[in-house]
Amino acid sequence: MSEQKKKRNLWKTLPGFVISAFFLWRTLTGIHFKTIQSIRFVDRWWFAALAIALITGYTLRVYRWWLMLRASGAPGFGVCARVLLTSFAANNVLPFRIGDFLRVFGYAEELGSSSSSILGTVILERLLDMFMLLSFLTAAVATSTHVLTFPMFGHDVRILSFALPVLAVVTLGVAAFLLFARQMETLVRGLVGALPAGRLVDKAESWILLAFDSVKKLSLTAKLMLLFTSLGAWFCEGIIFVAASRVMGLVVGARGPWLALSLSNLSYLIPSSPGAIGTFEYFCKLGMVSQGGKPDLAAVYGLLVHVIVLLTITVAGGIAFFMHRAGRARVIARADRAEVASERKTPVRN
Repeated sequence: MSEQKKKRNLWKTLPGFVISAFFLWRTLTGIHFKTIQSIRFVDRWWFAALAIALITGYTLRVYRWWLMLRASGAPGFGVCARVLLTSFAANNVLPFRIGDFLRVFGYAEELGSSSSSILGTVILERLLDMFMLLSFLTAAVATSTHVLTFPMFGHDVRILSFALPVLAVVTLGVAAFLLFARQMETLVRGLVGALPAGRLVDKAESWILLAFDSVKKLSLTAKLMLLFTSLGAWFCEGIIFVAASRVMGLVVGARGPWLALSLSNLSYLIPSSPGAIGTFEYFCKLGMVSQGGKPDLAAVYGLLVHVIVLLTITVAGGIAFFMHRAGRARVIARADRAEVASERKTPVRN
């Protein structure tokens, strides 16, 4: 990589780190050392509930992705699990969502599917995740007795005022992808036909149509299973937030952990450093404070939850990646040794 390209990449990633630093500063402001010293883990059996929820939730995510790819000839569940965990780990430590890029382009041959089909699954995955998070957020905010706001440019913005319209748009997106793929395909063809012909337009049309094609292959039962597994995965994620609050003895209303779940994970939409460091903690704290949590304890809580989830998934993905690489290296080494042995046994003819 040239020096000039390295500098360009640095300037592209720098704003994200600045944003993360800002939100991390806002989160940690007001935390006193005495508060950290006073923290005691209570109800430790909730650690077991947390671990079970973490394993179950990510197993459901793997199953959901395997279900999407199965129509395109996906390999076994284990291969999908390794690739998905590896991509999550890469997203947590590398900029520009490199993990998604690897899924779409780097592992297409290994997954036995085209890059465009995998791209369709990633888009659908994101839509389903946003749909579930916004549904949890809207339900919690709409039933809350408090008017939830967050500061933006010196003004207090009501969370419900933007959650409802965004939820409506995402719901339409999910419906279009799952239920009306054929109609959307016709619409895309018509729109592209009205544009001037060109290589870029033709390539974009091809990718979009192939993405819709990957969804059209799914049966109605499979589509319903995608919705149920998405709900199950995010419910398990919510249990992680509930369990962490119980372990810390953090006294908040019943909606607190669910608001923290929704807001912190939606904060991934804000450009920031890999892993959404800073934004995750800030919006997690915001959700807990809105339901009566003490700001300093809520900040520590946000850090705890993020470390647990981020570290676990990154380590799991890293182990999966390196174990696979080591296994491939052993297979190649055995093949090389077998080839050398075969050459030695072959008689040389004059």
